[in-house]
Amino acid sequence: MNKRLFILALSLIAEQASAQSVTLYGAAGGGVRWVNNLKGGSAIQFSSIESKNRFGLRGVEDLGGGVNAIFLLENTFSTGTGALGKTDTLFDAAAYVGVSGRYGQLTFGRQLSVAEDLIVDLDPSRVAGSTAPITPDALIGTNYFVGDTRFNNMVKYKTKIGGAGLGASYSFGGVAGNTRAGSNYAASLTYQTGPLYGGASYQRTYNPDASQFAQTWQVGGYWQIGPARLFLSYLQLMVSGAGATSSQRRDSIPQGGISIQPTPALVLTAAFYDDIASNLGNARGANGHKTTAYGIVDYFLSKRTNVYLEVDRNTFTGAYRTDPLNIAVFSRNPASTASTGVTIGMTTRF
Repeated sequence: MNKRLFILALSLIAEQASAQSVTLYGAAGGGVRWVNNLKGGSAIQFSSIESKNRFGLRGVEDLGGGVNAIFLLENTFSTGTGALGKTDTLFDAAAYVGVSGRYGQLTFGRQLSVAEDLIVDLDPSRVAGSTAPITPDALIGTNYFVGDTRFNNMVKYKTKIGGAGLGASYSFGGVAGNTRAGSNYAASLTYQTGPLYGGASYQRTYNPDASQFAQTWQVGGYWQIGPARLFLSYLQLMVSGAGATSSQRRDSIPQGGISIQPTPALVLTAAFYDDIASNLGNARGANGHKTTAYGIVDYFLSKRTNVYLEVDRNTFTGAYRTDPLNIAVFSRNPASTASTGVTIGMTTRF
């Protein structure tokens, strides 16, 4: 994209600040990470594993009668190289417009499905990590067939009635003559009462020619006990076979964790995910097991800046040892059965 046009677009948006509230926000982080069992052995790398580097523009305009026009444009990038999170997409994390009011929020554009919203709510780190070692659900509960964490061309509605939250979303595939191809639909139900929060969701995604579908459902919640928040949930994935004789892939993933803030400056987080998979790659008998565990110590130097120490370990057994996706995202030696990483870094937000 022409940089001058991009700067001009930001300037034009800023000029509208008198008519609407426009906020520029973001986060930038970096650190040093050691990881073992890569294809070439162990390595020390640049990393910002705890939080995605991002910048965004958020806008709200009062239309009267308690109704607001809203928009959100958010991009992810690498502080190590300056590269975009997705080289062919400027606003890869969000690009939507909509309205909000007492009857809920309706948005149109690139965004998370309502099922993904619940995955975020029930994750101790809110799936904020930028890499697979601490975000296993990002490989399971997202836009499965194209490997994207967002859905394009989505219409999404969320509302609250007392303590209950209702959500529904639909992503148009846009394929002439085949409304299922490349589409996604999802629904969610949540409820909060005092320190307890719970929810359930379902979503189905079709591949680009509608010959396969992937569906997930999740149920779980958290309990706030003083400075600690306890998480427990169950996520299941099923992927239909490409042909009549192909086996269905199934993943059952019990998961849980804890986040404790003993002081305003200190946050301790730990989580565990157990992915019990059968028929990986839709191949009969290709069963495997993948576990993910991590711990993070965050110390806030101010309200916006923190330093952290993170340790993670992922183990692979059975067919998961040779699963192409996990070998690729971990850059892992296929002969290995585990990957361990340690990261020291910092993040600042604006």
